Amino acid sequence: MSNPYQAPLDVEQTLNQSDTSINYSTIEIDELYRCRQASTFLLIALYTSLGLFIAGIFTASSVSNIRELGVFLFILIGLGAVGGISSFIGNVMLMKSPQRSGAKELFMFSFFLGIIAGVAPNILSFMDVPIATSLIATLILAIVPLFCLILFLTAWCNLGLFINSYDVYRKMKRARTAFCCTLLLPLLGFILSKIPGLVGSNNVLGFILVGSVLLGAVISLIVFVINYGNGLTSFRKAVYEIMLEN
Repeated sequence: MSNPYQAPLDVEQTLNQSDTSINYSTIEIDELYRCRQASTFLLIALYTSLGLFIAGIFTASSVSNIRELGVFLFILIGLGAVGGISSFIGNVMLMKSPQRSGAKELFMFSFFLGIIAGVAPNILSFMDVPIATSLIATLILAIVPLFCLILFLTAWCNLGLFINSYDVYRKMKRARTAFCCTLLLPLLGFILSKIPGLVGSNNVLGFILVGSVLLGAVISLIVFVINYGNGLTSFRKAVYEIMLEN
């Protein structure tokens, strides 16, 4: 009797096998090349975001006068602009991904939901709505960008399947799992901190428990960044090999 839960293993075994029989149309080759270019812009956005984070920490800990603060703020704004523009270009280019991959719709949905989440708060601020409605809308809009990123990573998993690269599929799936853990662990830590008697001035065990949960969230974030970056790099390599074969 076959196991209905065996499908993921079948996918892994299929992708681990060398399959050169997949035929791509000329249009799909062009679309994959465009996605490869998009991955370059997304890598730039990732690296500039890391640089922005490191520069922000250095600025907060080392700047001692107004002149130095102005210089570092200029650098931070420059890095943020480069990262934002690169991310925007990369996401727009991904909307031209191959239709057959099943990633195109997810990329488009993620992109437009992200725009709505960014614009809607400004619109709400000019509207006369009840406080309760405003709070609910604000909460929903805060969740939407997180949902967008999950859709975005799922689309990359689909692209990995389409180009028959288990390496891309595995890394993007791992990045998606790590991102979900990064979201859920701080929430778990917050819930634990509100349990009466668990966290207190004399409860060392409670502090250790909450601290461990938050440390896990940080580790999950690092795992996400590493796998996402490696997944983009693996995708570039896999598409380059496809282009050589075709």
